[in-house]
Amino acid sequence: MKNTITIILLFILYSCNNTDYSEKEYYPSNNLMSLKEYNKKGELEKHTIYYDTLGDLPYIIYFKKLDYDSISYYYKNGQVYKTGNQDYKNRKFGIWDRYTREGYLSEKREYFIIKDDYLLNRQWYFSKNGDTLWYAGRFNRYEQKEFANDTLNSRNSSMIEISFYSKDTLKINEPFAASIICNSPLMREKNSQIIVILGEEKNNFAKNFSNEKRVKTDTFYNLNRDKQNRINFPNANFNYVVVFGRWFDTPGKKIIRGYMLEYFTDEPINKNDVRRGERRVYFEKEIYVKGIKT
Repeated sequence: MKNTITIILLFILYSCNNTDYSEKEYYPSNNLMSLKEYNKKGELEKHTIYYDTLGDLPYIIYFKKLDYDSISYYYKNGQVYKTGNQDYKNRKFGIWDRYTREGYLSEKREYFIIKDDYLLNRQWYFSKNGDTLWYAGRFNRYEQKEFANDTLNSRNSSMIEISFYSKDTLKINEPFAASIICNSPLMREKNSQIIVILGEEKNNFAKNFSNEKRVKTDTFYNLNRDKQNRINFPNANFNYVVVFGRWFDTPGKKIIRGYMLEYFTDEPINKNDVRRGERRVYFEKEIYVKGIKT
């Protein structure tokens, strides 16, 4: 924040030769701007930034974890605006929830860290009653100047259903089974299709997919090729349904990590002009495989 006067006050409380303390900074108006709270080891645990108003109204609160921040933004009426996590390189990950000034859930955004950056993977909009909307409406806008521009170019929900049919704990002789149904393809006009790419168990994708060129993968095709599973999706568009799974022959924690690939390839105008488009939707699932008792 610009044009601020910083006054740091250290409040020291002695207990068993350890020290807790906090640092305060103030606006030129003498309103509290920032409060940093440290533990006995001198580690920052919580950082609160305030609005420049009387009454010490929180604007942003950072809770410091081992390798990321848990963050909450607040409206001036005290209601939560949005919450989520980001790492110490300011890269968002996981689910970020957004709320209206009245406290209703309005939107969820899912982020993945991919290589050195983060990207928006999926988003969902909700009605006042909690129903998922295909399209965002007036309800899904945020009536405060600090947040009014925090909207996406796409006002459509990501109607991509990832279903995990297996339990989180399996036996070695039990299969892991899942499916993806893409109800909101971006390239439908191009007669696009989807496939699913999984990293192999012993040569998996890294969490940020930075090793994707070196990973061995399994490819699962949609129902145009997977005729065996058509019976389970009688009314589906075969282009946009993929069933996938895996068997495990060793016990322990397993990470199912991969992505849905939507793609199209146009008929070439000539041999040097082949037009192709694609997009990815990432996912991961942690399961545990129990060993066989002897």
